[in-house]
Amino acid sequence: MKEARPQSAPSRLFPLYALLWVTALVCLFSLIGIFTRPPELLAAFWPANAVLLGIMLRYPRLASPAGWLGGIAGYLIAALFTDDSAIKTTLLTLGNLAGVGVGYLLFRRLDHEDIRLRRPTSIVYLLLITIAASLAAGLVGAFINPVLFSGDILYGLGFWFASELVNYMAILPVILALPSLAVMTRWRTDFYRPDISWAKLLPLLSFLATLLLALLIEGPGSIVFPVPALLWCAVSYSLFSTTLLSLCFSTLTLIALSSGYLTINHDAQTQYWMFSVRIGLMLIALTPLTAASIMAARNALLNKMEYLAHHDHLTGALNRTGFWPQAQTMLAHQALRQQSVAVCMLDLDNFKRINDNHGHEAGDTLLKAFSDTVRQHLRKGDLFARLGGEEFVVLLPATTRPQALEVVERLREQVAALSVRDEAQQGVSATVSIGIICQQGGPYSLDRLLSGADKALYQAKRNGRNRVEQHPDDEQDNPVPTRPLSL
Repeated sequence: MKEARPQSAPSRLFPLYALLWVTALVCLFSLIGIFTRPPELLAAFWPANAVLLGIMLRYPRLASPAGWLGGIAGYLIAALFTDDSAIKTTLLTLGNLAGVGVGYLLFRRLDHEDIRLRRPTSIVYLLLITIAASLAAGLVGAFINPVLFSGDILYGLGFWFASELVNYMAILPVILALPSLAVMTRWRTDFYRPDISWAKLLPLLSFLATLLLALLIEGPGSIVFPVPALLWCAVSYSLFSTTLLSLCFSTLTLIALSSGYLTINHDAQTQYWMFSVRIGLMLIALTPLTAASIMAARNALLNKMEYLAHHDHLTGALNRTGFWPQAQTMLAHQALRQQSVAVCMLDLDNFKRINDNHGHEAGDTLLKAFSDTVRQHLRKGDLFARLGGEEFVVLLPATTRPQALEVVERLREQVAALSVRDEAQQGVSATVSIGIICQQGGPYSLDRLLSGADKALYQAKRNGRNRVEQHPDDEQDNPVPTRPLSL
């Protein structure tokens, strides 16, 4: 029996972190709903349930006993800011947890891609599950309404169902589509170098304009004025951006209706009037979400196809099609900056003999291991490509000849120490011959550089293999600044 490993301090403290974070979030969004609640009535906008369900799904580690306890604590702490009795607070909390619990159990039956809304069918699942969760809350509301407000059972069912449904459909997609921390960090970096154009701004401006138009022109049709603009945004922006715009539309429209800034019916409003409005808003918000989900799936497929078209399927290195335009662009940038470049041709020695003696599967395994080793010794901006068979090329921008020689010599030693196993569990190893050419300052010719590196490679082959050779016409170094070679 293996001895259990001691947990690190962050692991031991995670339940406490989960408790505190979930408590704070649920309490905050509960207070938002409480402060918008009319006297002696339930809140028309209650985001806490959607937030609790969303964070449990988006961050599964929070869906622990400590996390659920934090959700309950958040509801109860927020209730301290009201005059609600203990009975009322308990019943309302049970109603909140009923919807969140049913939604969580159903969502956990989906795979990761559907939970993140990355497939067109994901929106259908989202709608069906939120309907089930809202119905669970509505059944509790049907019991609570007569007990707490001496109201109608059917009205309690309808009010809770419609309120929860519109809140889930407005808020839950935002949390489920929330990008990872790495993506948001990249967005923060790009924010300081914005690439803003009218083509990117026009969908957003049209959405804002139609929102204003809906306030200026009264009538039942005004509520759908922003729909074309929302669709335009859905096909122009990311899924996450579209969920934010849909949330803005639903929230602002509800606020405008409740405050009287937006009037869609001058006749006397029945008690079920708001149900119809809420369901209508939910269906309107569903339209751009569906379009954005379809676009996200389409873009993911296009990215995958583009990757397959520009990368070698075995090693993951660039192929000729992918290497050539990227290398041309890189050389043009280096010429403008008057920085040096190095091009290295790499060829595994006696690779045909390896395939003949150990089989092509062992040869493929060796090629993949070789490619992984090369990538480990390259910087982020370096280019690595497989030109065919066992021949590869590396382009090192902003690199002098001594630096390039240091890199490829270290790489040669690592490849010589590399070993994989064939089907008979025999060791399979190889060496690599490398030809290198450096040029200081542009203009650069990719054809000339590749030809020079290829000549140096064949010189390495003739001189005994497992060595590095420089092109005889390699230019001398100059003091042009280069970036560090550290990874």
